[in-house]
Amino acid sequence: MDSCEQAEKQGAQQTAGMSSDDDEEFEEVPPCQADAAAEDSDDSVPELGTVELTVGEGSEPAKKRRAVVTRRARMLRRSHHMVELICQQVAVQVMSHKCNTPEVQARSLSLIPAMVVERIGEHQVPGKREIRRDWASADLHCFLSAFQALKIQQRHQHQLQLQHQRQHQRQEPAADEFSRFVERRTATRAWHQPMLLVSMLRVLAFDARLCVGLSPPALKLTVQESEAIERSCQSGAGLGPCAQPLPSKAAAKAKKPGPQWGRDAVPQYWCEVFNQVSEQWMPINAYSGTIERATQLARAGRGSACAFAYILAVDGAGHVRDVTRRYSRDFVNTTQRQRLEGVSEREDPRAAAWWAQWLERWAAPAASPRAQQEEAELARRTQRSTMPRRLADFAHNPYYVLQRNLAQNEVIYPAEPIVGTVRGEHVFLRANVQRLRSRMAWMRMGRSIAADAQPIRTVRQRAATARARQAMDAEAAAGREPLVALFGEWQTQQIRPPPVVDGRVPRNDFGRVDLFTPAMLPPGAAHVHDPGAARVCADLGIDCAPAVTGFDFRRGVSTPVFDGVVVPLESADVIADALQARRHEAAAQERADREQRAVRRWRRLLVALRVRAERED
Repeated sequence: MDSCEQAEKQGAQQTAGMSSDDDEEFEEVPPCQADAAAEDSDDSVPELGTVELTVGEGSEPAKKRRAVVTRRARMLRRSHHMVELICQQVAVQVMSHKCNTPEVQARSLSLIPAMVVERIGEHQVPGKREIRRDWASADLHCFLSAFQALKIQQRHQHQLQLQHQRQHQRQEPAADEFSRFVERRTATRAWHQPMLLVSMLRVLAFDARLCVGLSPPALKLTVQESEAIERSCQSGAGLGPCAQPLPSKAAAKAKKPGPQWGRDAVPQYWCEVFNQVSEQWMPINAYSGTIERATQLARAGRGSACAFAYILAVDGAGHVRDVTRRYSRDFVNTTQRQRLEGVSEREDPRAAAWWAQWLERWAAPAASPRAQQEEAELARRTQRSTMPRRLADFAHNPYYVLQRNLAQNEVIYPAEPIVGTVRGEHVFLRANVQRLRSRMAWMRMGRSIAADAQPIRTVRQRAATARARQAMDAEAAAGREPLVALFGEWQTQQIRPPPVVDGRVPRNDFGRVDLFTPAMLPPGAAHVHDPGAARVCADLGIDCAPAVTGFDFRRGVSTPVFDGVVVPLESADVIADALQARRHEAAAQERADREQRAVRRWRRLLVALRVRAERED
């Protein structure tokens, strides 16, 4: 009770200095009861500075995030795809070079019957390694008959494992496989017979190329493959075997794969010979020694367009050409989607152009008429590609498009012709797809909207800068939706700025000249790109205006990009001479300053040497 009385006295002293308002806000509690309650709840009250969270039993568990293909996995797969292409291309070039070596050609020539060699030798053009046009086709068929008569045995690698183990145990030196094949005529690799055929044709003065079908890792990833790649990256193992997904049950139940080359299989290597009569390249199956149709040679099945994503042809000089369009039955709709050209620009804008730029390094140095004719033939084959039968194939087709495949800022103009109908939807030419742009976007391209033009479409405005976002918020606060009008190119015209009058350069409201394109230069004006031209014009009293060539968007702020000034055309020569004189003066001043610095350093060195000599004396 003594403690309670002391607590009551202290409480009375504390509440004595409070106002009546404070008394109404707080409820009086007897101190003794408060102390008792505090003693009873010591275990339940958290300490100062801690946070206590209580989750009810009825709260829902957090939803598991759905697994998706990551951007890093797609990028790594594209890199893997490119590396595989480079490595396999270099390997084929090495094979083609091997066919030109004197030793291989000498052994290849020894396998050809003497009668065939003499006949083809009689029909060669004097002084050239070329067969006369009227005899080229007949001599080729004669040689192929002799090539088919060669008894070449095919022994696959799984049949030679025991033999290789015995050679390794005897520590025999590893001999050249292809040279041993030419000597024994026992093919142990898929490329042995095609290389032999190419070597024989080249030694007989035929223009032959070694062809190979490439199937690098698929660019389209599954979720399991993406997760495997992410795990390998986190573990630091790279794109090794751990990056491959786990085999499915169907793959586990599948039978062991048999030989992938021979007479009945789809060949990965074959030969191309130029026919001088038809002026076309003819594919030859090296395993059967017969001339086949290009669209039938590389087909994996009846419903397949092509068994390979890339088909390369390498000539005797090592030049490489992509001839996939010749062998694919449906290059645009099927094969192209498996290649780098099928990667969208939004995902990687440089992937589609990388393969073409890489092949330019290995292309023929001079564009011969034969190369131009072959390129025209491949282009015709691409244009004759059939119209897609599935609606999904129209999304990336370069020739045909559906109304559903158009983006928000695209429209078909003109709407004719309608080239077909697929499942009740009209098919249009993709060449008629026009892009719609806003008024500001057309102005940055040097075009203005016609006075009587009506917007084709109105879309919700997107805020690219902080000022535009504030304007959108103001529109939303006023109860209006922020919209922007889009126009087509046929509704625009070239901007014609006012000319220079009395040596005065026309300006915009900000005192500058919009020069987004060269056509926006005012008549009678010249564009001087030198950054010091504004100071020279000020010294000479010549009127000039800064040239704005674009805008730089960073951190929500649009900053104009300046490139020199715009001056009257009659003053351009005077400004150029003045700038040249200033550059000479700046160079002379820089040379004088450099000489002065050198003199000061030499003086400091000599003084230091004299002081050292005096101290030593």
